[in-house]
Formats: sequence, C-alpha cells, structure tokens
Amino acid sequence: MPKVTDEYLTDKKNYILECTGEILKEKPLYSITMRDIIKKAGFSQGIIYHYYAGLDDIYVDYINKNTTYDLLEQDIDTLLNSQREEKEILSECIIAIGRYIGELLKSVGGRTCFELIVYYAYDLEKRAAVFPKLKFKQSLEYAQNKIVEYTMANVEKGVFHPQIPVRSLIMFVSSFIDGIAQSTATGVMGGDDISEEIKVMFQILAKAVLGYLEA
Repeated sequence: MPKVTDEYLTDKKNYILECTGEILKEKPLYSITMRDIIKKAGFSQGIIYHYYAGLDDIYVDYINKNTTYDLLEQDIDTLLNSQREEKEILSECIIAIGRYIGELLKSVGGRTCFELIVYYAYDLEKRAAVFPKLKFKQSLEYAQNKIVEYTMANVEKGVFHPQIPVRSLIMFVSSFIDGIAQSTATGVMGGDDISEEIKVMFQILAKAVLGYLEA
C-alpha cells in the first residue's frame, strides 16, 4: 500500500474546506450538518472523520485558512513602540482593533467567524473548546492584553487618571467589542459600508475610554 504523504493529506483537507465554503454560500452556518459536507465532498463518512473529528474542527480550519490574523498584532506592536503621546497611542490602538474587524468582515472567513461567535454565544462549553483555536480570537486577545498592560503601566506612572475602576473600564471595552461582533454577524449593523460604520464606532469608543482616563 503506497505511503500517504503530507501533501496528499493537505490536499484532501483543503478540498473539504472548499466544499464547506460552497455550502456556507447556500445556507447559514447553524443549519449545516456533517451530512451536508459529506454529500458535497463525495466522500464516505469514514473518510471525512479521518480528517476532521466534527464540524467544529472544520469551521476552525476554514476560518483560520480564510482570514488574515497577524496584521492586528503588528499594528499594536508598532503603535506601542512609537514615540507618540500616550493618549494618542492608546486611542490609535483601540481604533486599530476596529479597523481590523472591519477588514476581517470583508473576507469569507471573517464573516463565518462572526457567525460562529453568535452561534456559540450561550454555549460556554463550545466557546471554551472552539474559540481559543481561532487565530482571529488569539490576535484580538493579544491586542486587548497589550492595551490593558499599557494602560495599567501609565496609570502607575500617573499619566492616566481613571475616573472609574480600571476593571470596569476593561469590561466595558470587552463588552463593546463583543457587541460589535454580534451586531455585524446578525445583520443588526450593516449599511452599504460596514467597515466605515465600525471605524466610526471605535473612534467613539477611543474617545470614551480616554474620557474615563483623564483627570
């Protein structure tokens, strides 16, 4: 029996992901089943499960393959290492997150990612198992952690003067970002240029955060 190469395995998985993408054009994520993918790919059930344990694994690979996830980390690192004023750096970091989300929504992987976030919004077990594997979520968490570290460091230096507990401010920002993600995924927010809408919303968020940090 010939040896199965890594290239062969990769090709098979990519084909399954392509089939998944075609199905996502036809029906919403929440209504898709493994049977749909098996039928579209023309594989037996055993072959599909040889490559993927289930739908969640397929979605994770599909999203990660179809999103650009490292640009946000690069933007945040560049801003935090710049010589700008502290308040401007913090503001631009927050705006960078909004710009990243807006760009992400232009990709098929990004739209699927937000659908998945909404789909598992109230399933804590699924969230814990799936979300940490999404490179988009990893980048977002990286950015948020860096912003928190930068804010706390400047609070200690006396540059920022919190008007509310910093923990409350962090929760406020996290809730805002989650709300934007859910609004875009469910179609509540979505005009002719959703990226521009998100940009404006994050500009407002940046002003609000700075307002809470000024004496």
